[in-house]
Amino acid sequence: NYHWYLKQEIEVEGRLVQPSWSGEDPNVIRFVVRGEETEEMRTVRLDWVTAVSQGVEGTDLAMCGVVDGDCVKVTPFRELVVPPPMSAFEVHVGCKVQQVVFPYAGEGERGSGDSLLAEAGRDSNSMLAVCRETVFVFRIAENGMKDSSDIVKITGAGGNGFAVKSSRYSCAGQLQVETGLGLVNNLVWVGKYLVGSVASPAPALLVYRDTSNKLELVDTVPCEESVYLLAPCPTGAVVQLLDGSVLNLLLEGDQASLMPAEVQFPALCSPIRWTAHGVLGLTSRYRLYLGSKELASNITSLAVHSHFLLATTLDHRLVSLPLSELGSNAVQWDSAGTRRVERGSRLVCAVPRHSKTVLQMPRGNLEVIQPRSLAIIMVAELLEGRRYHDAFLLARRQRMNLNLLVDHNMDDFMANCDKFVAQTSPNSDQLNIFLADLVEEDVCSTMYSSQYPGRKEVKGTDKVAKVCAKVREELIRQDSSEHNVKNLLPILGTLVRDGGKLEEALMKIKLIQEAGLNSKVDDALRFLTYMVDVNALFDVALGTYNFELVIMVAEKSQKDPKEYLPFLNNFKQMEENFSKYSIDKHLKRYETALTHIAKCHEQFDICIELVKEQRLFKQALDLFPVASDNYKQVCQCYAAYLESKRYHEEASMLYERAGSLDSAVAQAELALRWQRAGYLARRSKWSADKLVELYRNLASKLESSGRGAEAALLWREWLQDPEEAVAVLARSHQWQEVLRQARDGNREDLVETHIRPAMVERRETLAGSVKSLGKQLKDFVERLVLVRKTRNLAMQDGDDMVEDERNVEDADLFSDTTSVGGASTVRTRSTLQTRNTSRSKSSKNRRKHDRKLYSTKEGSMYEDIGIMAAVHELVSGLPAVRDEISQLLRGLVEIGVEHDLGELQAGMQALLEQAEVALPVVWVPDSAEVEGADKFGPEATVEDIVRGGVAKNDYTSPIQLLPSNLRYPPQLKKDLYWKLQFL
Repeated sequence: NYHWYLKQEIEVEGRLVQPSWSGEDPNVIRFVVRGEETEEMRTVRLDWVTAVSQGVEGTDLAMCGVVDGDCVKVTPFRELVVPPPMSAFEVHVGCKVQQVVFPYAGEGERGSGDSLLAEAGRDSNSMLAVCRETVFVFRIAENGMKDSSDIVKITGAGGNGFAVKSSRYSCAGQLQVETGLGLVNNLVWVGKYLVGSVASPAPALLVYRDTSNKLELVDTVPCEESVYLLAPCPTGAVVQLLDGSVLNLLLEGDQASLMPAEVQFPALCSPIRWTAHGVLGLTSRYRLYLGSKELASNITSLAVHSHFLLATTLDHRLVSLPLSELGSNAVQWDSAGTRRVERGSRLVCAVPRHSKTVLQMPRGNLEVIQPRSLAIIMVAELLEGRRYHDAFLLARRQRMNLNLLVDHNMDDFMANCDKFVAQTSPNSDQLNIFLADLVEEDVCSTMYSSQYPGRKEVKGTDKVAKVCAKVREELIRQDSSEHNVKNLLPILGTLVRDGGKLEEALMKIKLIQEAGLNSKVDDALRFLTYMVDVNALFDVALGTYNFELVIMVAEKSQKDPKEYLPFLNNFKQMEENFSKYSIDKHLKRYETALTHIAKCHEQFDICIELVKEQRLFKQALDLFPVASDNYKQVCQCYAAYLESKRYHEEASMLYERAGSLDSAVAQAELALRWQRAGYLARRSKWSADKLVELYRNLASKLESSGRGAEAALLWREWLQDPEEAVAVLARSHQWQEVLRQARDGNREDLVETHIRPAMVERRETLAGSVKSLGKQLKDFVERLVLVRKTRNLAMQDGDDMVEDERNVEDADLFSDTTSVGGASTVRTRSTLQTRNTSRSKSSKNRRKHDRKLYSTKEGSMYEDIGIMAAVHELVSGLPAVRDEISQLLRGLVEIGVEHDLGELQAGMQALLEQAEVALPVVWVPDSAEVEGADKFGPEATVEDIVRGGVAKNDYTSPIQLLPSNLRYPPQLKKDLYWKLQFL
């Protein structure tokens, strides 16, 4: 914000000559230092470092220090946010500050001891201001005590008569450095040690510790290359050299040692962060690494939260990745929580155990956001601590869905519902907001699925009803007032949300009114009118048949008394049951209305009219005695309705109950229930002529319906006409049965007059059918082979073929003309229009589509699969033809007609063999697999793998367009005994 900071001051002993910034790297400056006897060229590499406290507990204040000459501007971001160049307070040390250092939070044993660094290092909020010859140690002032010196000055957090509201530092001591720290950089604070690096006169790591208010050098570890960056870790520090190699510095006592790290960064990284899953590094090319594994390639800044890795990206998003996912083989960035941020935003810090995240804009000002992932972690911790009221307030403040309070752990919520009610019931409005927000959806698996990875939605839990019932139970138990008026509104809210139990809610209000608590009644009714539409509430009250309750609700609505009072008075003047019927009919509760009108015996005409209008036949049958006239009339109406719907058998039964036997006979005849029709006709005492006419009609209809055996039985037993029975069986091709009946009746003449001619005629018909089927099968197979050969040649010549995976749903939008006889293919395609493909097709359009797809017309696009469908249908019908020929052969032999039987049997045998040969040609074994489903894996043979890896240049029929039952050849059921061996 237009403020220039003095970040570094370089002092040299001698004369500084020709300082020059690098043309390749703007952060590198080179200069010559000329002494009395020597000259040396020095290279200084600068890099930006955000100095923020590194604690992970809730006590960490997210202290941030900014160097400005001899001043450090400090702001505790947990408590307040002050935009730069201002700050909460300033630390003035009187000399130029080289670096600000905060202690590493996980120092372990290295934090033991009573030295100044060790004591201050136990608090992650402590800070070191490092100058050339002095290190200033600052700690949080206790109980608001001011610093005795003038080092700490309050700026943005108070002053000028205002009370200071933030924590501030006090100087805990100063450590003198005899050797000086002018050439020492990359300082990190690990417990009682301070570790830094030098590049001159030789690259090395320096380990300091404080003794008697002095910072003494206790160990020096030489390095093969200059140190680029240091990062603290539990064992000491992670060291990155200029050549990119990564080492581990181990601190054991006052001895330090360098050990090679298990992983290496592919490039120089700044910053680097140690985590339990490995070392994170971010390159200048925006590549984020975890060890040698690249996690992302578009990261501009990062911050490690107590639960998440936060990162900003080149596409201006803030990503929240759970730290637990860093240990997985594949980091799921897509499932991580994201939100948009301003262009060029960079992370400053993320407050531990809090959702507050601070970003700095390119112009310098700060913005504080609270990412949803971090806020949900806070809500989860509050819920696990049973602090339901605090969790509710946080969720409301962050505009979260309040179902999270339940869905986070529904079993735990139900078990501790008493605590939830006790914490939230003092403010009934908050509890009602929670109840109004309840839905059946599990928000942890839908809305907040990125914060709950692996959570699967469970449907049918009936969550709303269970929660409302449990909350209502606790509200009533914890309310000791009369009629539970203290928690009245939340109780009513649970009744409204629990399946809309408005009637129960109104009855509870009625009890309170009867107790004389009119003020509570007004509040309750006003609340219900907010929760439910007033017209719906009026109808529910009317459905209770309690007119006082109806008037009470109507008075709280905007209804005109001139309208609803005459309306209610009209109901009051009616008889009780008829009044309830009228109310139920007005409310369209027809089944309940039927129960009431059925009790009004003098109003049966109205009752039967209601039954007809609303089709309440089943309900009406249960309301009247079986033998009563009303019951018979309902049966009569129900039978007429079923007759109109063509349920003839059921209509016959109900006509019988109603006593209309003639109608019952007619319906049984239409249903072809000939046994029932004959029984009812005889029971109705029909005349003999009328019975004969009925039997003849039944026999004729049965024969027409393919039930020849039953028709013959009717002719023989009821009509006493065995000759006609034999004729029917002969026409129905029941050869064995017709011979049995003729011979059992000693009617050999019928064999000559009826059976022999029918058998001979059927023999000729079947012989023609066998020849026709053989010719069709041959033509189909030859045509299919030609089509495939022609299209294969077209593919080899490189002609454009229409893709097999083309959308069949839109096939009717294309116009295709294909010449299969030649090698070329000519097609004209119309423009594809947008339409709703999810809309189901009508049966007429579906049949039209099937005809196009399975067309065997020469030249059609899918002629080959149309032929396959036709062959499948033809071959599937062969077993039935074979079985009929088998019966016919035996019948003809029995009556002594053996002429041409051998030819018929041989023709059928040839047709079956022709079908066996044709099936492998039509369904090529390799084409039985859908395209793309090549075999691999342990169950695949070498041939499968080789064939699957070779490009398929031959044409194959698009059998994936066929139904699954047509993609494979039909199975011909074997019958070894259908033939006669002597023919």
